[in-house]
Amino acid sequence: MNTAIDYRYVSDHDHDKYEMTVLRAQTLFLDGWRVVLGLSGKDSMATSVCVIEGLRRAKAINADVGPLYIVTTDTTIENIVVHDYMLTLHDEITAYAAKLELPIECHVLRPSLSSSPLIEYIGRGKLLRTPETSSKSRDCAYSWKILPLKAFLKGLAEKHQTEKIISISGSRDEESVKRAASLAKRQETEFAPVMTELGWTMAPIKNWTLNDVWQLFSIIDDGDIDSYSEHFYKLKRIYSAGNGGVCDLFAKNTIKSKDSCGSRHGCFLCCMSEKDASLENQIAIDPKTYGFMQPLNDLRTYMLNTLFDYNNRSTLGRKLSKEGYIKVGLNQYSLEYRINLLKYVLSIQADAYERNGNHIIDLIDYRELLAIQYHWSREGGESEPGMALKIWHEVVNEGVRYPIPVTTYTPQEFTPEYRYFPLMKFVESNQPIGLDDEGLDNKYKSLTRLFKKNGERPQRVIRFTESQTFDVVTANARAMTFVEDFYPILIEDGHLDGKCPTVMLKHLLESGVVTLAKGTIGRVHDDARRAQALNSLRATLDVSIPDAIMLLSVSERQMNQEIAARVAENSPQFALF
Repeated sequence: MNTAIDYRYVSDHDHDKYEMTVLRAQTLFLDGWRVVLGLSGKDSMATSVCVIEGLRRAKAINADVGPLYIVTTDTTIENIVVHDYMLTLHDEITAYAAKLELPIECHVLRPSLSSSPLIEYIGRGKLLRTPETSSKSRDCAYSWKILPLKAFLKGLAEKHQTEKIISISGSRDEESVKRAASLAKRQETEFAPVMTELGWTMAPIKNWTLNDVWQLFSIIDDGDIDSYSEHFYKLKRIYSAGNGGVCDLFAKNTIKSKDSCGSRHGCFLCCMSEKDASLENQIAIDPKTYGFMQPLNDLRTYMLNTLFDYNNRSTLGRKLSKEGYIKVGLNQYSLEYRINLLKYVLSIQADAYERNGNHIIDLIDYRELLAIQYHWSREGGESEPGMALKIWHEVVNEGVRYPIPVTTYTPQEFTPEYRYFPLMKFVESNQPIGLDDEGLDNKYKSLTRLFKKNGERPQRVIRFTESQTFDVVTANARAMTFVEDFYPILIEDGHLDGKCPTVMLKHLLESGVVTLAKGTIGRVHDDARRAQALNSLRATLDVSIPDAIMLLSVSERQMNQEIAARVAENSPQFALF
């Protein structure tokens, strides 16, 4: 089939670039490409108008073209108004596709549970991503957006049994010098697919100006172009507010101005920039519409201000050396800091629910809560089992609120010299049981599971369930039931009294509400043993775990001496004749 671009349409409207882009999209579909389009803001929306029209024209020629996949990524920390508007457009696209019998599917993509922002920050203690803490300028975008898209594209390739899967973006050269450089580096063009790290990609509005984008929406509003939505005026309101209330749309002319609608709406916890100017402008210009997001900006400010307050850092690192030492110094967020973050986030969304009567802010639900609890229980350091669950009940069911404190920025200071803590020495001396359980000797023998690691003898652990990735089961209200019913029963019946906090890890795994990635049970068992050793250390010395670690850690020189002495002690001795 000859799929060369037909230029007869190019001058049918005032917007020649629109027609050129439509024809490029039409050609893709007629050439057998399955197209994936990310929908996230004004530029991708303009692209979607062109691509959907290209699909409509292609289908009129060949009924078997497509499908087109529209995807929006939910990082959980997107600008809420913008994200909700994108989901409204999903509904409108679906209705438009049904009406015209177009092969279009809309999907919401999400990062893996462990990589979700609030699980990273609150659950695992990862530091807020800023220019000072990120070795790569946009590793957050990679974890939260690019990886989910890669997984989706891989799934489509397997589904359709073809490599002709192309990802379409709304990237434009004029957006910024950095964006233009990125497009040039990947050799992305508006003319044809190119192979990149993401697979086949294309930027069909690469040469569009900001004015071209807004012109398209104005032409749609005037009725000159048919589109899937009649509500693009909402987009103008959102961008006008983000631009400080001033927004010259310049329909049908080419005037440029500093007041043009070029505001950028991103994740409210993306701190690669000092301020979220668009969010702050929205709140200031129209507090009635956008004011509910003020606490989210307050949370952002709090986390930025306290990032280099070293009192909020854990002293104990995560990486265990082969000799059994862990680096002691300024590492991830301390558990105490993360406990406070959870209190603030749950208070924010509970207050929003009370004011608005709906879950307008929904950052942590049962799934996220149990993921946070899992990481806390696995790490060790809680003052009692199930601290995350306890905080949930305080805030959600008992009405306790934890306001975000007022802070000032703490500048980055000199990092103190690292020390080293002989963790495995204390693990070996305490002989913790990890995920084993005394109950498996008696009436719970049927729940016994065994795993083998590195050729060692099989080790006994409690029942656990494996899946492709770490996850929390929400089907059939499993997660909700664990939080709202099972945890209170554990408290009421005294099953948590005087127990090591890792007991909650066992409950999460035994109940099946938390599933482990295949092959990770050995690491979880080892981590549980380490957590038990640390919790025991606190009880023995009657001081906090951070204080105990600092008290028992040694300098790098001392550590090397200890290792050398141990090697000498274990070396074979040869008799002299």
